[in-house]
Amino acid sequence: MAKERPPLEEMTLRQLRKVASEYGVSRYSRMRKSQLLAAIQEIERSKLSLSQSRSMEAQETVEAAKFELGQEDRTGGILTDVDEGLGDLPDGYGESRIVLMPRDPQWAYTYWDVPNEHKEKLRRQGGQQLALRIYDVTDINLEFQSPHSIQ
Repeated sequence: MAKERPPLEEMTLRQLRKVASEYGVSRYSRMRKSQLLAAIQEIERSKLSLSQSRSMEAQETVEAAKFELGQEDRTGGILTDVDEGLGDLPDGYGESRIVLMPRDPQWAYTYWDVPNEHKEKLRRQGGQQLALRIYDVTDINLEFQSPHSIQ
């Protein structure tokens, strides 16, 4: 585990010389304690401001990239060209269909497709709104009992 170094102000001259050596301060062995302290603090301030400016530049690059359109993919092509030549998606698949998939005992996923022609036929018969109703029919005989609940 790395040992935490004490604050610069509390370091001995020998400790400050070691830190100055690590930072590459020239002629650190001839400096007094106050001079070493000032030189090390200046280096730390410049490193901090440099890292903050790099962080800001990186953030600006990320922000600018959010709005770039037509950037190239890794293969060298332009991403906007991917959809060229593809036909439009169909409005439907021609048959009414409801799919219900259990996820767990409490939840299920469902999706459906009802063609416009079928919707119009239902409207002509008096329908106003399509709705998916789910009834709990556990242990129920639907011939003479009504379902427990509606979701």
